[in-house]
Amino acid sequence: MKTIKIKWRNEKGVVAPLVAIMLSVLLGAVALAIDVGYMMNTRTELQRIADAAALAGARTLGRLYECNADLASCTQPMPYEDQLNYEPDPAVIKQASIEMGLQNRAGDKTGITISEADIIIGNWDGAAHTLTANSISPDAVRVTARRDGSANGPITLFFARVLGIDTADVSATATAALTGESTVGPGKVIPVGISYAWYLNKGANNFCDQPIKFYPSNDPESCAGWTTFFNKNAAESYLRKDILEEWLNNPSTPPTPEVKAGEEIAFTGGTLGNQTFTAFYNLWDYMRKNDGDGNDAIWTAMVPVYDSTSCENPNQKMKVIGFSTVEITNVVPPNVEITATVKCDNVVSGRGGGAPTGTKGSIPGLVQ
Repeated sequence: MKTIKIKWRNEKGVVAPLVAIMLSVLLGAVALAIDVGYMMNTRTELQRIADAAALAGARTLGRLYECNADLASCTQPMPYEDQLNYEPDPAVIKQASIEMGLQNRAGDKTGITISEADIIIGNWDGAAHTLTANSISPDAVRVTARRDGSANGPITLFFARVLGIDTADVSATATAALTGESTVGPGKVIPVGISYAWYLNKGANNFCDQPIKFYPSNDPESCAGWTTFFNKNAAESYLRKDILEEWLNNPSTPPTPEVKAGEEIAFTGGTLGNQTFTAFYNLWDYMRKNDGDGNDAIWTAMVPVYDSTSCENPNQKMKVIGFSTVEITNVVPPNVEITATVKCDNVVSGRGGGAPTGTKGSIPGLVQ
């Protein structure tokens, strides 16, 4: 009978190198995670700085329009005609962004310096989502906050040095713009609304300086309705008594409320009686000489834009989505017409965020 002999090899110590290799890989992954996490956290901090700096610059731009370029006294807004050719001092806008950066921290550095070259002032195209540098009538500011060789120095890594990587460049960019006005204060809007269909029919940016008829409502050039703001039913009797005649009786405190985008108010079309039309004419005749626009031939006013794809008489509650500045050029009793022109790219005091219907608020929002 044969005997089978089994010889056992001594494999002591074989596991130790495997554990060492696995630990090295694990420690490398942990080290990489720490460095990547530090880079991501720093970038988040830089993004917040860029956001705040862009908003600070754009808000200063809005204030320049609000204050007729005089931030010290700020007694009157800039007239619309002046806004069209206004070239603000870029140093004033950039300084606001720079000061915001210096008040913040990113990574291991407190007080982030934003280079003037990293602040771009221009015009924002919401449809194309692009900013074009422009010094005339700008409405937006873009800021890049950096931790790299050009500004503030790159961040220092912890464990990547083992691989010969000591530092990393990190940056973030933000754009803030003056966008469609979303809020109009008490007494700033007239009791007429424009259907958004009018803007859609004209096409983006093609509605600027275009005429519109507020009355008669069945005219092909008309795409509007009147409102009394307070009443669920915007009947003609309320329009005449509660708005037009009250305004005439006390023009210094017109009886119209604050109106915000997103609110629903009743709009009505149809035929106006002689008394109502005469009241509107008298109001126009007074306001064109007392609205402060420097032109006694027109009444410059704010008009809400309601959400509709039709120019038919509204005769129901509609959601307000924005506001336009209009120049009411003619109110003709014999022909019973109310004709106006929609103006574009003017900035008025108020918050942005409304529809792009030609009038921008002076308080900016982040757009990119």
